[in-house]
Amino acid sequence: MKSLSAPLAALVLALSSSAAADEPPAAPVAATEPAEPVKVDPLAEPREMVEVQANTVAILKKAVDLYEATLGDASIDAKVRAAAWADVSRAYLRWGDLLKGDAEKIALYEKGIAAGKKGEALDAKSAGSIFWSTANQACVGRTRGVMNSLFMIGDLKKGMNRVLELNPNYHWARNTLGEIDHSVPGIAGGSDDRAEKAYLEVLRRDPHFTPTMVLMAKLKRDRGDEDEAKTWAQKVIDEKSANPRNDWKKFDLRDAKAILQELQ
Repeated sequence: MKSLSAPLAALVLALSSSAAADEPPAAPVAATEPAEPVKVDPLAEPREMVEVQANTVAILKKAVDLYEATLGDASIDAKVRAAAWADVSRAYLRWGDLLKGDAEKIALYEKGIAAGKKGEALDAKSAGSIFWSTANQACVGRTRGVMNSLFMIGDLKKGMNRVLELNPNYHWARNTLGEIDHSVPGIAGGSDDRAEKAYLEVLRRDPHFTPTMVLMAKLKRDRGDEDEAKTWAQKVIDEKSANPRNDWKKFDLRDAKAILQELQ
């Protein structure tokens, strides 16, 4: 193959250089910013155990252990920790309800009281902490017997009314006031009419709050109005927008079906 003449070689070189110059420059590589670390909620797992998973001793015990191992971390916001201590208090109450022996029940309810008090110490306006601590106190009285419970009624009502002052839509507190009125004999200050009024107020504020529907069914059953009791129990079963959804699945459906079975 002949060598290119000097003029021709110069022309080829010039054309090659021109073509290279005409190509767009390579885009600069963007500097990669370091990805922000994904924030992990250290309380998500135990919260999900208490509020979503099955209500068993094993699950509740694990949830309590996880919560208590984490809640000493002062870097977590105080109000968040207060809400978590309220959940610990709720877990202890449910755990105690699953046991058979009175002494074992009371030991757990008392731990539930202490957990609620820890939440209240972190946030004096934590309605959940006050409610679940007071609810555990009620369970202690219930387990020890009616007379002990009667002595506690004043404190229980005071606690529930304080919760409603902080949050008028904290339906569990209004339910509890209704349960007290239904459970206590009229001579000792109870009133089924007042209980029903409390339940209806909850359902006025939240027509889908199925725990209250169950209480209405029980109230009607206890007063001998079986048709009304069945109607309320069936409402629970038929509810399509139940609130709280997880309690409906874990507790309310079961209780409503038991009432209907009992009244057949």
